[in-house]
Amino acid sequence: MYPHAIFERIARAIEADRLPVVVLDLDSTLFDTAARNHRILREFAAERADPVLVAMVEKVALTDFGWSVTAPLASRGYTDAAAFAALNQFWAARFFTNEYVAEDHATAGAPAFVRACYERGALIYYLTGRHQGGMEAGTLQALLVRGFPILRGRIALHLKPSFHMGDRAFKESAIREIRSLRGEVVATFENEPGNANMFRHAFPEAQHWLVGTVCAPEAEELHGEVMRIQDFTGV
Repeated sequence: MYPHAIFERIARAIEADRLPVVVLDLDSTLFDTAARNHRILREFAAERADPVLVAMVEKVALTDFGWSVTAPLASRGYTDAAAFAALNQFWAARFFTNEYVAEDHATAGAPAFVRACYERGALIYYLTGRHQGGMEAGTLQALLVRGFPILRGRIALHLKPSFHMGDRAFKESAIREIRSLRGEVVATFENEPGNANMFRHAFPEAQHWLVGTVCAPEAEELHGEVMRIQDFTGV
């Protein structure tokens, strides 16, 4: 149902001589970060050389990952607090880097959907909490390798100016830049309910979608007008 409605909105905007804009988050929206987390967890177990941990990690599947890299271990009864603390530090030093971000898989159907929007004339606005000065090269590589349109006209890739800037504050500031395009936002896609609600408030005439189930703990309640999808396989 949803792709056709968005495609119709793109067509109507073009007929009205307006630039249709589709805003898309990356992590846990267009990309599944499980493979990135999985690699980090495997490398941590190998470096720690704990036979119990190594054996447990060998049984962890991509589908076991959600928000926290420690969750697949905790769900299997692993309780070493010191190891969890070390894992979180090990993870933080790698997760936000060009090398590891290239591990991400595309969310099912996402490349085809984004290409379809682009081919119909939409401006594709990738808006991500990934930061400049450490993640842009890996992000470009992942977009290219996974089949997303990039490095051509009518495409924007907007990353945080610094690692330390909060994602919510960054996306609030990005709304001003999106408005400066003087186009018509026809749809937004996010995995964080708070961000999806913010976009609904900023662009009330657009369609807004929450993708998947991975989001920060204690996320705010999703507004009733924001629609949910698991992936992009409806295209």
